[in-house]
Amino acid sequence: MKRRNTRWPSQLATALIIAGALGLGISFAAPPEQLPNADIGPHAGPFSIHDLDRNGILSREEYGQFLTALEQRRKAADGSGKSYPPPLRFEEIDRNADGYLSEDEMISALNRRLERHKRYRNRSGRW
Repeated sequence: MKRRNTRWPSQLATALIIAGALGLGISFAAPPEQLPNADIGPHAGPFSIHDLDRNGILSREEYGQFLTALEQRRKAADGSGKSYPPPLRFEEIDRNADGYLSEDEMISALNRRLERHKRYRNRSGRW
């Protein structure tokens, strides 16, 4: 029976580390010229993707468009058998009642929902 060389992965890793340290410039793919959503700003993430006018807050209309997209994704994945909690109402998130949602308000609302869920699961003995 032929013996397999199992040392080659570690040898390859060592060679790549040495090449990087020596600055030999080995690259496997060219870096992208520009990221797809690079013009969003420094806080690029799930919240700012839905901030269509890029002002750092979500208006009621932008949040409505987000909910529509969310429902479409959920319907597309409907065959998975998952049950989803209902989305948070705009008023639940907008704690200062200024008519806009900041990222901090969104995070706080999601954390409150998570804490309620944890208390429910602890009370029912499921955790």
